[in-house]
Amino acid sequence: MTIRLTTAERKRQIIDEAIKIIHKKGYSALSIRNLAKSVGISEPAIYRHFASKEDIILGILDRILEFGNILKDNLKKVKGTKEKIRRLIFLQIEFLERYPQMTSIIFSDDIFQPDKRINDKLQAIFDNRHSLLNMIINQAREEGEVIDIETEDLGNVIFGYLHLIVFKWRRSNFKFSLMEKSEKLIELIYKIIFI
Repeated sequence: MTIRLTTAERKRQIIDEAIKIIHKKGYSALSIRNLAKSVGISEPAIYRHFASKEDIILGILDRILEFGNILKDNLKKVKGTKEKIRRLIFLQIEFLERYPQMTSIIFSDDIFQPDKRINDKLQAIFDNRHSLLNMIINQAREEGEVIDIETEDLGNVIFGYLHLIVFKWRRSNFKFSLMEKSEKLIELIYKIIFI
């Protein structure tokens, strides 16, 4: 007897399988046919939930945006700018260590080229993360805790280095502890930007 999934459960299953396909074989391997086969449903069943391959990608990006909201809520509870930066980095690292296949989405140029909606949503994800970090840096600046360099430049240094660590982790096939590397990043950030 087959268990019937709710619409929300089926959509989540389709998105999960799409992420797996992109992670294992790349974006070009993601087709409605391959996805339907992987999920174990018909192609028309996929189309009942998503109008196109691009809509599936938007669903994946929505999941990343949802995490951004969780991140923002979590940071509201944290006291002190140093601890907020630490928490911001750790929560993102924790998310990626739990879902390493998401790095295939984040680092895939193929996904973001053709569709303006996808590019806009990806930009919103990056803008949300940067505005969150910039807000923390500005708070630290008001408290006289950071060096006199533009907030956006400090944010770019932090996220640029974080991006590089995640990229190297992905290229190594996830062979080292991302959390350990992020500890070193945080120590470096404290030495470089905090007075």
